[in-house]
Amino acid sequence: MIVASEWIDRAAPLLQQHWEEIALNKQLMVLKPDAETYRRLEQQDKLVSVGAFDGDELVGYSVNLLQNHLHYADLVVAMNDVLYLAPEYRQGSAGRRLLDATEKAVRTRGARMLCWHAKPETALNAILPRLGYGVQDVIFSKEI
Repeated sequence: MIVASEWIDRAAPLLQQHWEEIALNKQLMVLKPDAETYRRLEQQDKLVSVGAFDGDELVGYSVNLLQNHLHYADLVVAMNDVLYLAPEYRQGSAGRRLLDATEKAVRTRGARMLCWHAKPETALNAILPRLGYGVQDVIFSKEI
């Protein structure tokens, strides 16, 4: 695991690459991570950050928020905030290892459910059902 203060600084180039690759409403969704909120959530034990490394180089990340579900107060849910793996590392097992490490990390912190956001037509959308994940909700968005 990596801490927010470390991953935010180290991940800046990956965050930019991630945003360029997948952000849909770039004119509205301007990349500007709220580092202070990430750090505060981490201090409150409500953030789990997992990094994928090639030696000392950060090549991917999985950041997840922990919270008790508002409708099911005894259920701790991990909600995926961001997940990214540099394209050159997507072949092979690096992605699966990042997902597995995320599951282990959030489970260790008390989560009983892990929810991922997956864009249609992506490898993540294809692999999650094979890993035992089912659809809970479908998220639609509209610029207003």
